[in-house]
Amino acid sequence: MHKNIKAITLGCRFNFYESELSKAIIKSLDPKDDVIIVNTCAVTKQAENQSKQAVRKAIREANGSKIIVTGCALATCKEYFNSLEGIHSIIDNNKKDKISSYTSLPHNKNISDIDVDFNNIYNTNTAEDMLLAEDMFNKRVKVFLQIQTGCDNFCSYCIVPFARGKSISLPLEVILNKVNFFINNGFKEIVLSGIDITSYNINNIKLHDVIKAILKEYPKLERLRISSINPNGISNELFDLITNEPRILPHLHLSIQSGNNEVLKSMRRLYTREFVLDLINKLKNARKDLVIGADIIAGYPIETNEYFQDTVEFIKESGISLLHVFPFSPRPMTIAAKMLQLPKNIIKERAAILRTLADNIKLNFLNSLINTKINGLIERCENNIAYGKTDNFLEFIIKKPIEVNTIMKNMKVTGIEDSRLVCSN
Repeated sequence: MHKNIKAITLGCRFNFYESELSKAIIKSLDPKDDVIIVNTCAVTKQAENQSKQAVRKAIREANGSKIIVTGCALATCKEYFNSLEGIHSIIDNNKKDKISSYTSLPHNKNISDIDVDFNNIYNTNTAEDMLLAEDMFNKRVKVFLQIQTGCDNFCSYCIVPFARGKSISLPLEVILNKVNFFINNGFKEIVLSGIDITSYNINNIKLHDVIKAILKEYPKLERLRISSINPNGISNELFDLITNEPRILPHLHLSIQSGNNEVLKSMRRLYTREFVLDLINKLKNARKDLVIGADIIAGYPIETNEYFQDTVEFIKESGISLLHVFPFSPRPMTIAAKMLQLPKNIIKERAAILRTLADNIKLNFLNSLINTKINGLIERCENNIAYGKTDNFLEFIIKKPIEVNTIMKNMKVTGIEDSRLVCSN
């Protein structure tokens, strides 16, 4: 029977990164093992339900594979997974990157001498050789580099601090080793990621210090992207880097959640509507090609019609071009879950209104780019069409085959198809 090691990943890009590490760990222990890892998510009730479905499907289709369940849904429904027949191992979310978590799996070698934390895997040649053999991030041209995990904020709606634990930062030396590893293996774009990366702090080294060190140490790295960040986490030093350093790509995704001050206060977000509007204006004025994206929650428990309209007007006023809308979903252990909930139909209606608004804003923005020139990276090529992302995180196509991992300069935008820019070079 064909042996394989694969992962089913739900939720964020952060989970994808950790799934790849889990696969690499298992392969290092026994490359012929037959394992399916289901890396779950619990950020919303829908994500939790999808995680349960994915585990049940994996069990049905296992065909002899060992099923390993891990991820954030263990914080909300571990008992449910424990009750299922056919799961080989359940690994707590904060232990899925450690070899010791997999010792319950029967392997063909004694691993007592290599019980190490995988945060340090890039410090040894043997670990790098193992990852190369695994072909980690196979056929991908950019990599999400996890520099921080966990969160200390305990926002009223969010289960992440319970699922991920307290904020922990990766040492700068390890980060630089990882960057070196990825550059040497052909990655053209590195995305700095984490649960709350603006909270990065180790030995008084902050996020802007990490970015400066990467750019100084690796001058040939052309594309450094910053993943989702809190608006109030943008220090003066980080602002200057984002707006003045051309190798930092011109796209920011802000975790905003609402455009009403009362809702933000109840959410325990540490900023106001006015602060965010002022920040976005300053960012866009300082860097004209910067595109702003944002997360917004529709239907938070205290959100009245008036508060909701504040959010609608905030989105129109802010200049946000890329919007992710989440219908509010009460999460166990959170403060908001104990509040009086809005009717589900109202939450659904408000989310639909915001999504329609987001689609219109994005379409108008894409239309504004026709006949301009942009840069981007080719990420895949299928049926003689090249697909990629612009520097400011917009999807584009070129209707001819182009080698994956090619950095494109001065492409002309000629039209729009399926919410993608059509470009020529």
